[in-house]
Amino acid sequence: MSRKSTQVLIKGVILSEARGKFKKCQICQKEFGIFHKEHQCKRCRRAVCQNCANHHGPVLGDAGYSKQSHRICNTCKEESESIKKFIEQYKIGIGKDTFSLDWLKSSGLTVDIAKKEYEFAQKENDRAKDKGEFIKMKQELQLAMIDFWLNLTYSFREFLFNLMKDIELDLLQQQICRVLGALLLQYPEIGYGSDQVMITIFLLCFCSEASAFIILTILYSDIIPSYLYPLNLRKTPYDYQHEIDQVLQVLEQGFKIKQQELQNIKPFIRTRIPRYALTLGINLFQFQTSFYMINLILLGPKTGYDNFIKCLAVSFYQQFEDIKTFINSQEDAEAQILRNVKSTQCEKDFSITKVIIFIPHKRVTQSVVIQRSNEKKPSNQIQPEHNKDVKVEIQIKTNQNMSENAAVQDKGFQEQRRKSVEVKTTPEVDEEKTNLKLYIEKIEETLMTKHKLVTELQNRIKELQNQAPQFNNNNSDVDKQLLEANEQLRKRIQEYETQISQLEEQNKYSNKLQEDAQETVISIQKSNKELEQQLENSLRTNKDLYLQIKDLKNQSPQLQTPSPLTPQREKNFQINIALVQKKNEEQLQQQIDQEQQRIVQLEFQMNQLNKELLGLQQLNQDKLKIIGNLEVRLIELDSTKRENEKLTLEIATLFKKIEHHELVIIQQQEEIDDLKDKYDKLTKQHEIQSEELDQVRIEKRQNLEEYDRKENELLLIIEDLKNRLTEMTKQYQTTSDQLNQSLDHNNQMQNLVQEKDETIQLLEAGIAKGVKKIAEIEANHHKQKEDDRKKIEELNQIIEQNNQQIKNLEDNIAEKDAKLEEHKKEFKALKIIFVTLEEKWTKLDNDHKDLSGQHQRLIAECEEWKRKFNEVDGEHQGLKEKYRLIIIEYEKVKENTNEKMNELKSQNDDLHRKLKALEDKHQLLQNQHQALLDRLEKETQNHIKKVGELDLIIIGLEKKAHEYKTLSENQKLEIDNLQAIIKELEGKIAQAEKDQQHRHQQLLVQITQHLEKVTKLENRNSKLELDILELEKRIQELILYNQDYKNEIIKQDEKITILIKEGQTKESEIIKLIEVIEKQKLDLIDYEKIIRELRQRIQELELIIIEKDKKIVEQEKSIKKLQTLLVQFKTLSEEMASIN
Repeated sequence: MSRKSTQVLIKGVILSEARGKFKKCQICQKEFGIFHKEHQCKRCRRAVCQNCANHHGPVLGDAGYSKQSHRICNTCKEESESIKKFIEQYKIGIGKDTFSLDWLKSSGLTVDIAKKEYEFAQKENDRAKDKGEFIKMKQELQLAMIDFWLNLTYSFREFLFNLMKDIELDLLQQQICRVLGALLLQYPEIGYGSDQVMITIFLLCFCSEASAFIILTILYSDIIPSYLYPLNLRKTPYDYQHEIDQVLQVLEQGFKIKQQELQNIKPFIRTRIPRYALTLGINLFQFQTSFYMINLILLGPKTGYDNFIKCLAVSFYQQFEDIKTFINSQEDAEAQILRNVKSTQCEKDFSITKVIIFIPHKRVTQSVVIQRSNEKKPSNQIQPEHNKDVKVEIQIKTNQNMSENAAVQDKGFQEQRRKSVEVKTTPEVDEEKTNLKLYIEKIEETLMTKHKLVTELQNRIKELQNQAPQFNNNNSDVDKQLLEANEQLRKRIQEYETQISQLEEQNKYSNKLQEDAQETVISIQKSNKELEQQLENSLRTNKDLYLQIKDLKNQSPQLQTPSPLTPQREKNFQINIALVQKKNEEQLQQQIDQEQQRIVQLEFQMNQLNKELLGLQQLNQDKLKIIGNLEVRLIELDSTKRENEKLTLEIATLFKKIEHHELVIIQQQEEIDDLKDKYDKLTKQHEIQSEELDQVRIEKRQNLEEYDRKENELLLIIEDLKNRLTEMTKQYQTTSDQLNQSLDHNNQMQNLVQEKDETIQLLEAGIAKGVKKIAEIEANHHKQKEDDRKKIEELNQIIEQNNQQIKNLEDNIAEKDAKLEEHKKEFKALKIIFVTLEEKWTKLDNDHKDLSGQHQRLIAECEEWKRKFNEVDGEHQGLKEKYRLIIIEYEKVKENTNEKMNELKSQNDDLHRKLKALEDKHQLLQNQHQALLDRLEKETQNHIKKVGELDLIIIGLEKKAHEYKTLSENQKLEIDNLQAIIKELEGKIAQAEKDQQHRHQQLLVQITQHLEKVTKLENRNSKLELDILELEKRIQELILYNQDYKNEIIKQDEKITILIKEGQTKESEIIKLIEVIEKQKLDLIDYEKIIRELRQRIQELELIIIEKDKKIVEQEKSIKKLQTLLVQFKTLSEEMASIN
């Protein structure tokens, strides 16, 4: 969406233009350049290249598809085609049941039930007492619908446009009113919110009205928590902290994102999670992703809300980097989520989050729909179970039947135990004994399974104790592993502490059970002793009676006297005695058998209780051992913990410093880039505006020049005409009078037309027909004005030439009068139109009054936006100043570096020049030196030749001297002169040779000096080159160091992920251990039940003992009766003896 509605009732995504913001294509990620130009998709407003946006076609807007074709990217083309295929494949239509069948089935309902419930709800709408929320919905529905059509995303808009080809908007609004009205009248505690409109529209795309009503009740009864009801949100605002924690939990546990990175996203999640939670993601994602989320929620209503939160976390994970980059502009981040999150990728990533279990929220209560009492609802209205279908109800109630069967079996076993305790005189005792044996075997099996579980727990705990943390030799690896080991140890310590607390509670509970069992055993032993004493007493009494009977038998024959009646009496007496003895013996045997059975049963029970006591004692011993091992382990862990904490603190400080520096550098670079982009944009805008202003100024100047030129021409023409008219006024006064009258008439008509034009101009653009006709009249009038001017000029020329032209002007004036009459007729017609337009104006005025209220709201919003704009402008100015300071510093640094580089370059160039000059000089000197050497060699050769010649001359002269010894003194003098000349020549030759040597030495010295200078310069140049190489090496070393550092960070992250996985595996093992402990708890609960049953049995046994005491009392009474009979028998025998 490129704009906001006046009242934000429906939540949508604002799509700003991405052109100029991105340096790369948002689809293929290729950089824009001269040969890879930037374009924009007119549907999703992405910045794309030409290869990723080859398609052209009409774009859907507020008023339908555009007439012109625009550029569309490939992803938008694919999405629009997939939406059309989706509608055709599933034959979707508004008000039709398509996907609603599966949604209702997942909650145990059918379409027939939904129709019945919807009909019943509509019948009861009039009886509803609380209609406040319904009235509020009815008042705001039209505004919500307008806002809905304005704030639709491009994806959902295209789906609805393809779906609503033949359906009117009023019908859709009526359906929404019926469905939402039924919900709010039946359940006013939910309350009305504008987001419900969007949810109902989405449901009506796949459901009928009845099924949409039922699915809304399912949403608010089973899925959406009660604290998110609109009425509750109005009363007590909610901070959405539970949902934020769940999203962060999924990102951390499911996708292994670090908490430091999650801190960067937290502001976005905190501000944007209410939008996603209240709308269930509708109109904030692409259509197919939002459909995937709603389908996932409704197919599993028990875990629907948790699955929705997981889907939100998946979408944030997919656009994690974009959210980080656009953290300051959250609307752009929402736009990236809308464009790039797809249902297929969500489905893949959602499978990772299935393992994650959320902690239940404390504020979550039963929903309003469930809380409503059954008195308010009739029998056929939706209960929390929604009157489920028979087949589905059978599937759901299987677990209940299983539990009921188990309870029946337990009752059966209890009855069997009760029966076994009672005295049995029937032959069914053996069957009951076998049943009791089976029951006892089952109890023993449960005890064995419990013992196995305890042994498995011990083994696993030993394995965990034996597992030692492994550390590498490298310092970096050691630090990382220490950090990870610390975290794992903390987690383990916490888990061990919880386990220890649980074990202590279990130990206390088991001690209580032992005490109760000992008390029951002691009470049973006491009762057994009392029964044994009673049996001994009864046996003694029976023995005494037996002895008395024997004495009586012995006495009876002594007392007898011979008589004819004695044999018969004796027989009868003996028969009676035998019968009495048999009865007494049978009763005693029965009592003995019963007591023996009871003793056997009590002994069996005592054995069972002793076994249970032994098992509990073993469990307590094992628990004590585990606790001792855990305490030792905790002591060791505390010692390692203290050492590791120091290292972790040092490492954490180092990491914080590094991260802080990196973040500062990144932020500065981002700020510089943003400022550069903004500066470029502003410069472009300024250039465009300056160009436009220049063009406007040039046009104004041209127009002014033309206007001045035309005015000058007109003034000249007018002056000529005035002169001519003054000359011709006397001759043609009549014609001038007529012309003046006609002109006055025309001016009056012009004034009238201008007045009418002013009245017509007051009307607005809605008066289209009247404006068109007035425009035509004005055009005709202007044409007539121009014609009049031309004709006046023609008349002036005709006046100078002929009087006949004056007649032609009169004819023209008559024609104008006819046209004016026609204009009058048209003006009357315009009056009629004006009346109709006034009526329309009244209607428009009323509409204008309605719009004025909206205009005031817009003004208020505009003032808010202005305030925000001023704030943003202030921030922008601050950023400009920062950018200016940064640029100044950057330019200073750049200038310094450039100056240094220029100095170095200039020095290097000077040195190169000097080197070249010296090399040239060196070559010249070498050439001169070679030339001098050649000359010297030639001169020496010449001198040698001359010396040879002189030697020859001297030898000849010596010979001559020998020959001419006898010559005169004159000749001697000549010889002396010649010898002096020869000596002088020899001295000159020696001096010349010395001069040559001296010059040669000087040249050598100069050459050596030049060579030394050259070597110095070369050394200096080499040093500079070495410095440059060292700088380059340092730069490369820094780059390599940075790369190594990054690689080490990556390795550390990988190791951390591995250790986290190991920790997760251990956590899963610990979770399994916790499950086993919970099973043990359940077993202990079962043992409690067994002990309760045993107590009941003991109470029953006590009742039986009381009954037996009563029977013993009755036996004692019968014995006393027998004693009285014996006494009577003795008296009779004595009487018989006396008679005899």
